[in-house]
Order: sequence, then structure tokens, then C-alpha cells
Amino acid sequence: MFDRNGVRHFLRFIHEEDNTTQNIQAELDFMQHLIAGGYPTVTPILSRNGNWIETIRTADHGCYYGVVFEQAKGIHLPLDRMTDRQVQEWGKSLASMHILSGSHTSGAAKRGSWLDALSFVSSVMQRHPREAGARRELEQVRKQLSKLPAGAEHMGLIHYDFETDNIFYVEEESRYRAIDFDDAMIHWYAMDIVSAITDLVEQDDDNAQRKIELFLSGYRSIKPLDEQYVQWFPLFQRFSDLYTFARLLRSAQDMDVRSSPEWAIQLRDKLLKVCDRIRERFRPTVELRPIDQSNWYACTQLEVTDEQKNVFPVPTVYWLAESAYCRFTPLAIYTGEQLAGFAVYAIDPDDGSYWIMAYMIDQNFQHRGLGRSGMEELVHYMKEKHDCDKIVLGHRPENERAADLYASLGFVEVNRSEREVVRELRFTK
Repeated sequence: MFDRNGVRHFLRFIHEEDNTTQNIQAELDFMQHLIAGGYPTVTPILSRNGNWIETIRTADHGCYYGVVFEQAKGIHLPLDRMTDRQVQEWGKSLASMHILSGSHTSGAAKRGSWLDALSFVSSVMQRHPREAGARRELEQVRKQLSKLPAGAEHMGLIHYDFETDNIFYVEEESRYRAIDFDDAMIHWYAMDIVSAITDLVEQDDDNAQRKIELFLSGYRSIKPLDEQYVQWFPLFQRFSDLYTFARLLRSAQDMDVRSSPEWAIQLRDKLLKVCDRIRERFRPTVELRPIDQSNWYACTQLEVTDEQKNVFPVPTVYWLAESAYCRFTPLAIYTGEQLAGFAVYAIDPDDGSYWIMAYMIDQNFQHRGLGRSGMEELVHYMKEKHDCDKIVLGHRPENERAADLYASLGFVEVNRSEREVVRELRFTK
């Protein structure tokens, strides 16, 4: 931050590993296109050498790129201080930007797209092979986004970070000025809306929902917003979570805590906690449902792979029949509205312990993390419903995948024979 001729300016430095001059130039071109169209944003400033970007080469740390901007006019308005009219103006401001984006023609410098962002995520995941949930989420998000309409009326260069800390309200003009375009990318316009209202969505209360509706009404007063894109908001939020996760993971991965100052270590720990929260969202959600006349036949069609039939040899129809006559409890495992698996539990009449008699995920739903999520949900269901102090299960000794899963969930081996390994999960009361 510095003053020149009585005007506050900001100097932004970024390392060559984090951006390219082409990408920065595309950012500045977009900002100048907005300014030319009368859109209020901060103004980039030419250097004394007549350049928009200056390159600084260091002996030991590579290149840095410097850009200068004038300070934005107006004041920062936190969400809790915004009036209804100001929330609507916020939505109008984003829609106005999107209209101008539709007329923006990229020159030689082109900004990256959502596909480039996902390629970046993929490169980070390659250095973190244990992040299986993030890798699954990456493939699912890529696949689902690829199916969306991709014409010029749906997509363009978006801000991507149009939250309240990047807009300044000018009271006498009754409008906002935008800053911080360094995350701009080619994406669906709806992604910009989701990114802008993230904090309101996380608040999850009536007042926040009312402000979301005000924002959307302001947006729609300037630019149409098809209802189908509102339905796709959760998908765009998943993209945002994934991209944020990869960026934070990359930021923290190479830090040498032995030589770093305390503030940097605290920041790293904070970023890793955010990663933990996002990581939880990568886990697939499952629901246990009773089996009745509406789904019993579908349950009989569930199958493991041919290779797994030696460790799960009994078909589900057998377990349904035994449940009907032996007082077992069968449950269907769903992900969304799709039937994905099957479980059976029972009470041992001799000692009153609770046994998981059968557990399987259909071959078409494997390798998505549903096995772990389903078992966690089953354990929680049994503990809450029956207030049991332990759960017992058995598996074939050669079923190493099951052994690893159960052990990671706290099931301790208590007996082993040639035919079966018995494990227990105990709860403290």
C-alpha cells in the first residue's frame, strides 16, 4: 500500500508458480473492458516504464509479477449491515458484470477456465495419493459439469470471488465497486452467484435465506436466471469446495515448520482445519431405509463382483428370507434415491449383543467411499436405536478389504478361526 499524488494505491506481487503474465494480462484486459463499459471497478495503473505488469527476478526465488491498482472508492459493508436494497444492488452489480462479460472478446491473452482449475486440482491430488475422497469428487464434478449447457449465454469470464470483502459500496451512487479479479476464470455465470452467496448459505437461517432471495431478485432484474441453474447450485458449490481444498492443501504442503515463524505455523494450522472441514463434504452421504414391498425386489438384484463372491457368497434374497423368519433386521443403503447396498443386523439371544450379520455394497457403487459411509451410518443407527454397548461382526480371513475397513472404524479382532475373524466395537457409557 502506498500513496501517490494524494491517492492510495496497492501493489500486488505474485510468484511465477502461482500465475503467469498471460493470465494476469487477461485479468487486466477484462477489467479495462468493464471500465470501458461503465462498470465501476478499480483502475489498473501503468508503471513508469509504460507496462501494466513489471517482472522482478530474484537470485534465489525465481520471478515475481507486480501490478498496481488505485484504491476502490466506497466502504466495505458486512452482510449484517446491508439493507435489503443494498443486498439487491449487490445482485444487480454481479448481473451487470455478466452482461458486459458476454461482450468481452479475449485478445492474445486468454484467461483460464474451469477445466484448467480442475487440472490444477488433479496435479495437487497426484502429490497427495491418500486423498481418495477428493479424487473421487474431482471425477464426479468434472463429469457432471461436462454435461451442462456450455453456450455463450450460459458461460463467460466470471469474477469468481464476488463476496462482500471484494466489493465497496458508494452511497451517493447507490452501487458497488469491485476489486480483486485475480481468480477470474471462464465458467458458468451461476458459479459466480454461488461463490458470492457462500457465506449466506453457510449461515443457514431464515434471515440468510431472505437475503439470498433478495440477491437473486436483484440479479434477475438485470439478467435472466433460469431455474435449472438454481437447481445446479449445489454442484457449483462442490466445484468451489474442491478448488479451495486443492489450493489450501498446496499452500500448506511445503512449509518447513522447523524454520517458520509462529504466525506462519498458526496460519498453516488454520488452513489445514479448513481442509478437514471440506474433506468431510467429500464423503458420500448415505441413508438407511427399511425394506418393504416398494424396494424388496430391488434389494434381491444387488450383487458384489464375481471376485468378491468367495467372501460374500450368500445372495441378498437369502438374507431377506432369514430376516423374515429369524427376527433379523434388514436395511437398504441408499445414496440419494439410488439403492446402493444392503445390511442385516440381529440380537444374539444368548448374551444380548448386537451382530452385523451381512453388509455389502453393490458392484455398480463400489470405489466411491460408500462402504465406509454406509458402515458408519449403520453403527450410528444401531447405537442410537438400541443404546447398545458393543457391536460384533465377522468376516472371512481372506477378505482383507473388509478387515482394513473394520479395523479403521475401531472394530478390534477378538477371535479368529480358519473360517471367520470376529471383531467387536465397544462404546463407553
